[in-house]
Amino acid sequence: MDRAAVDELRLENMRRSVRLLYERNRQRGHAAWCDRDYDFVCPSSVTYPFQWFWDSCFHAITLSHFDPSRAESEIAGLLANQQPDGFIAHVTFWQREAYLDRLASYAIAYRTPYLSDCIQPPLLAEAVMAVAAGGRGAAYLREVLPAVRRYYDWLRDVRDPDRDGLIAVLQADETGLDHSPKFDAELGLTGGVGDDYTAAWHRVADPYAAVGRDPARMFALDRFIDEDVMINTIYAENQRVLGELLAQVGERDAAADFAARATRTKDALVAKCWDPEAGLFWDLAGLDEHPLRTSTITSLFPLLLPDLDAAIAARLVTQLEDPATYAAPWPVPSVSRAEPSFQPGRAGDDLVWRGATWVNTNWYLARGLRRHGRPDLARRIEDATATLIERWGFREYYDALTGEGHGAPDFSWSAVILDLLEARSSEDAVSRVREEPAAGGS
Repeated sequence: MDRAAVDELRLENMRRSVRLLYERNRQRGHAAWCDRDYDFVCPSSVTYPFQWFWDSCFHAITLSHFDPSRAESEIAGLLANQQPDGFIAHVTFWQREAYLDRLASYAIAYRTPYLSDCIQPPLLAEAVMAVAAGGRGAAYLREVLPAVRRYYDWLRDVRDPDRDGLIAVLQADETGLDHSPKFDAELGLTGGVGDDYTAAWHRVADPYAAVGRDPARMFALDRFIDEDVMINTIYAENQRVLGELLAQVGERDAAADFAARATRTKDALVAKCWDPEAGLFWDLAGLDEHPLRTSTITSLFPLLLPDLDAAIAARLVTQLEDPATYAAPWPVPSVSRAEPSFQPGRAGDDLVWRGATWVNTNWYLARGLRRHGRPDLARRIEDATATLIERWGFREYYDALTGEGHGAPDFSWSAVILDLLEARSSEDAVSRVREEPAAGGS
């Protein structure tokens, strides 16, 4: 069987598996607290039954390939309780009363009993782009783009107080990388004990409650401020995407504004976070913006940006190809293998993002590799990721050395591998069509 046939069989099997997974994790009902119906895919019905922001964006992207209506419902759930100022909560507890026992294990700051008061990586525009492309196109965009614009305006206005183009998180969990070792020193931790992380979360979050969780006053406290490289790479990419979407519906001035904002964020990442000696990007922490010099997957993330300088992109690719850093047997580890804190799989007390491989970050890096002329390396990452799922199921994360799956079972965002396989299938089909006339001759 040739490679094309193997790829097509893998794609068909993955489509089937993803459909079944998304049926198992589907949550539908009516929320009396806001008098709204809901229909979304939860991250994992075993551990995370509520609607999480960046999870839902990945779910919408995946659903766009086989169920456009449900993809729209995923975004509708995120936007349903958007606040007047544009803020969108990182968790919506639609069916809160049915899962009160789960809440005891969550360290979450609440805006209301049903909405969190935190953000997550801002990939909403990418999700909307996928949903529109897989469904109603410009008609859908006209319906949702006003709310999407308000969200990105809120991020700029509230989370970039020094107006340098980089937004900041005020808690480590807002990055989605809860226990990443890059935060250990900043939080006063030595790593590896879950109770220590819980205590550190309270040291940061409890003083915020005392100032009414007012963003300006939280920044002034300087308890935890992080201009995170991954967050800002996604922010830059999504401002660029939003500019393209606005252009599609004829809003040229707004499109130009968001394109300029995207460039400003990218330029700030390079000017302030790039370390040419290390060949890595570093987060900036605190009001004094000191670098967090721990090599994690976020140090490579600007590879996603299509207009990143080619020489910088090449340095990042070198890191991905180096067995001493990120070229693990099951790529891509979330922490460099050269870091003393690297743990390839399940960490103590079920701590996460300390070295294991995650599908969502592979999704970003594979796309970045294709944008910067390395489809060969992208394909290796895509194939390895698909194999992880085929062998160990849709898990929250995987051991970077053995491949074993860990964390929550039936983890929905791991199904975003389908988006990579679908895109690759489309690209391969176009390539075959282009090659046919030359093969036939005349």
